[in-house]
Amino acid sequence: MTNTFDTALQDRLALACKIADKARTISLPAFHTDIVSENKNADKAGALEFDPVTKADIATEKSLRDGIEKTFPNDNIEGEEFPPKHTKSNWSWCLDPIDGTRAFVAGVPVWSTLIAVSYKDRPLIGIIDLPALDERYIGCLDGSKQQAWKIVKGNTSPLRTAPCHDLNDVILGCTEPMAMFSQGQKAAYEMIRRTARFTRLGLDAYGYALVASGKMDMIIEASMKPYDILALIPVVEGAGGKITNWHGGTNFESGAVVCTGDPDLITKTYPYLKRAMN
Repeated sequence: MTNTFDTALQDRLALACKIADKARTISLPAFHTDIVSENKNADKAGALEFDPVTKADIATEKSLRDGIEKTFPNDNIEGEEFPPKHTKSNWSWCLDPIDGTRAFVAGVPVWSTLIAVSYKDRPLIGIIDLPALDERYIGCLDGSKQQAWKIVKGNTSPLRTAPCHDLNDVILGCTEPMAMFSQGQKAAYEMIRRTARFTRLGLDAYGYALVASGKMDMIIEASMKPYDILALIPVVEGAGGKITNWHGGTNFESGAVVCTGDPDLITKTYPYLKRAMN
């Protein structure tokens, strides 16, 4: 990578951290008030699942976008709550202002703000920011360098995933298997769940941060959108882990994701996951 590219990457990393700080000043006070949510699926025919959105989601994404457009007006931006901004730039931002809005509404502090920066569609910077826990997880993939770190209550330390070679030893995570999976996907997930040491649910993006920290070993999820996924990749892979789709690729259009802290472990999931019938 050229010095010009390195500078451009570091400038965007600095901005990502800056706008994450600003986002906290909007989302965290809202979390400590009476939260009113609306159902984004209310007017969609046949949509049964409650898909919440709050004023904090919208205000937080607007703040993130304003910060990007002020500093890098030519960059692409995609987010959950507003239409995408398309330009001819190779740089793209992907935003989820409050990942885990259900947790946010329910008073569970594992919701986060997700910020990803990609170059030519490859995510190079990822931030998982958890304001209610005062924790931030950052990953940066720069050519041959892969690095990730966390800032917890003002203290910075490196992230490193843990070795785990056997599915029987896995601590497995999934946010909500009953809602995320089709019947075929659920059957594939269940085969791995029964093999794993134990499972924790309801963590949203925080589960991926715990994999990057070496606390958990694997996350299996589906029904994900780009703004749910892209920020996770630099954090997990910068810490030494791996994220792919259920077939081992990096195309996430299906929304199906498998993440492991030990890169060698992920290949052991594919024989199960590839059998999923939608």
